[in-house]
Amino acid sequence: MTIRHALFLTLAVGCTSCDTLEHGRGGFQLPVPASGARIRPGTFDLGDPRKVDELTGKLAEKRALFIGEVHDQPEHHQNQLRLIQNLHARYPYIAIGVEYFQQPFQSHLNDYIAGYIDEREMLIRTEYFKRWKIDYRMLQPILGFARDNHIPVLALNISDEIHHKVFNGGLNSLTPEERTRIPDDIQPIGNDYRNRLKAIFNVHPEGNTFDTFVEGQQLWDEAMADVAANYLKEHPQTLLVVLTGLGHMMYGDGIPRALDRRLGGRYSAVAINGKQFGEYPGIADFILATPVGTGLPKPGKLGISIEDGSNGVLITNLLSGSAAKSAGIDAGDHIVTLDGIKVSNIAEMKAVMFDKRPGDILHVTVRRERLLAEDQELLFEVTLR
Repeated sequence: MTIRHALFLTLAVGCTSCDTLEHGRGGFQLPVPASGARIRPGTFDLGDPRKVDELTGKLAEKRALFIGEVHDQPEHHQNQLRLIQNLHARYPYIAIGVEYFQQPFQSHLNDYIAGYIDEREMLIRTEYFKRWKIDYRMLQPILGFARDNHIPVLALNISDEIHHKVFNGGLNSLTPEERTRIPDDIQPIGNDYRNRLKAIFNVHPEGNTFDTFVEGQQLWDEAMADVAANYLKEHPQTLLVVLTGLGHMMYGDGIPRALDRRLGGRYSAVAINGKQFGEYPGIADFILATPVGTGLPKPGKLGISIEDGSNGVLITNLLSGSAAKSAGIDAGDHIVTLDGIKVSNIAEMKAVMFDKRPGDILHVTVRRERLLAEDQELLFEVTLR
């Protein structure tokens, strides 16, 4: 498979938690069929309930359904929700595995699903806005449905700390203690997958060398497969729905292959969002047509520039005519609370503000330093714009 046959990118959007393959609206030049490709998949328009029923009916002998996405496409997540809702109505036991949360934070996801903590607390404890950074509003309906229906959600992703270390120095850079936190049976990837990764590396290199980039991808896939396989072994009646970027599953490579190896059979089915993928036999078992979405509502904004400082969130600049400036907030102020919720860093601020809309009222407490007097704490009522 030559490089011209591999996946090329026309736009790279920076994201420390997701690879370029799965992120951005720049479009794709798709790969030709890999060697040994499976039969041409059907295309399912999930706006048609009959098509949803037809697809879910084909999963009776499967243990895992992978639904590939481009992370910042809201309609991809809408398709995922439609399938999850249908599967939940048809099968007594399902679980959802997601790339969006990292393994060390599983207990906080459990607490959220169980109702012990609310959504904002879950987002703060899982460090979602620090470690993933994709607009949570796209995922919120899926997580909310899981909570409402007591569906387990698995944090599949390896921690950033380990993942970045391998990308930069390879698996041999890990300490013995770090080795205990990764799978001990990581296998080499196939040539087709390696060539696709080479095309990505040539356009958007990450890590020190291509070899460490490949090892980082291997670890990424194998670590997510390991969590999924262990859960399925412990819950043999469960159908697991796995939501990750399409690059982790095309042609059955990546996570599906690693999962099937661990389960000792071909128990994975792969669905990929995007009708255009139907032109490439073998890329997936099912192709999902994506509806024309209206996008996400405009977020409510304070109109400030901020940075994390030793004393909390520092306002470094205010836009002219911004909501914050109009309310009397100044550059140099430190944000203390939002609507009475204490915030100590930008990620915590985002967990409070992610669902705010223009016109919403936000109560902002700031600490204002004074040169020859004690600091002041001031409360402002801000109408977001």
